[in-house]
Amino acid sequence: MTDPILLAALAALGLLGLLFLRRRLRRRWIVVDGSNVMYWDQDVADIRTVRRVVAQLRQAGFHPLIWFDANAGYKLADRYMGPNPLARQLGIRATQVRVAQKGTPADPFVLSDARRLKAPVVSNDRFRDWWDDFPEAERGRQMIRGRVVGKHLKLDIS
Repeated sequence: MTDPILLAALAALGLLGLLFLRRRLRRRWIVVDGSNVMYWDQDVADIRTVRRVVAQLRQAGFHPLIWFDANAGYKLADRYMGPNPLARQLGIRATQVRVAQKGTPADPFVLSDARRLKAPVVSNDRFRDWWDDFPEAERGRQMIRGRVVGKHLKLDIS
């Protein structure tokens, strides 16, 4: 006969797994075009601008996924930067940061992940080159624009 304590422990583990999965599925995802956002403050590449956007999105209850072009590290720090160093500078998990491969723009990945996650996109890019593959980008309904005015970050979140 099976030990009742073992059965109870297995049931508890199963319940915890379901709760974790449910929480993960309920996240309010938002995809950030990090290579665009980093230029919002006076057209100068600055990771602090992305950090401010991420902080404001998290405060609004979003779970951000940030995409960068492969050259973002060179623009920010004169060297390649993968997800780990970028995530450290943003104060988030490396699993929330993606870097496109060299020679491949991040834009289609931004739009693909937004579609997959049914999430809005934070960017001032119009993504015109990708309208055939991502017609939702042309409509712009899921696009959140932003800017830095003086010292203030403004996101067009409704």
